[in-house]
Amino acid sequence: MRFFRFYLVLFGADVLLGWLAWIMALPITHGLEYPLWSLRGASASALSDIVVFGGLSALVAFRVVHAERRRFVDVGLRGPGQFREFARGYALGLAWAVCALAVAVAAGWTAVNGSVRLSTLLAFAPLWMVVNAFQAGVEEVIFRGWLLPLLVRRHQLCTAILVQAVLFACLHLLVDANTTLAVLHALIFGAFAGLYVHRRQSIWGVIGIHGAYNFAAIPVISLATGGQYGPTGWHYAAIALTGAGVAVLLALSRWCRRRR
Repeated sequence: MRFFRFYLVLFGADVLLGWLAWIMALPITHGLEYPLWSLRGASASALSDIVVFGGLSALVAFRVVHAERRRFVDVGLRGPGQFREFARGYALGLAWAVCALAVAVAAGWTAVNGSVRLSTLLAFAPLWMVVNAFQAGVEEVIFRGWLLPLLVRRHQLCTAILVQAVLFACLHLLVDANTTLAVLHALIFGAFAGLYVHRRQSIWGVIGIHGAYNFAAIPVISLATGGQYGPTGWHYAAIALTGAGVAVLLALSRWCRRRR
């Protein structure tokens, strides 16, 4: 249960770092909420992610290097073709997010209103891409790079994947904007990411998927709701597509085991 105690440390650190990030962002936001496609909103969000996820990555690195006596790259960051894995995952993540929006629009769950200018979205896109890749990378290092292998050593694969997915979703309860549906989305994505990493034996691909997913959510939110967090219809479609991905990966794993 040592891993769970450290998870609680990370959970508490997330709370404290989030509070610290809010204090540091006060000179920018003056306590008000700004959309991510405004200068104040983008700056405050980037600062918050750097503080929170930078702090969490430092804690994980300290544990891996000093407590576990391993190199930091041992948490799924080694192996050939890292850039190729990341690029493939990023393309898959973007396609997934766009397909989810298309399904949501086709089903009548949401609508594209175009209330935010495309030029504005493109202006902030490079910042979002970098920040979201960093954020996703830290989360993948924690849950799929560090935690999942520890669980696999002690439990069956399905149990290990389920446990890390639940803990991944629980961490998302700390995000003020996250709805119950978004936390459920995180749970299903956690299961998919665990299976994907187990199959690819590297976290670079799922860092790309996760980073692209989070990046694409920002323009999706702006185009489909004009800024209100959600949109609910997109989450419905994304959960369905991610669940389909879990089913496909499970079927592939069983097929591969039978062929051995």
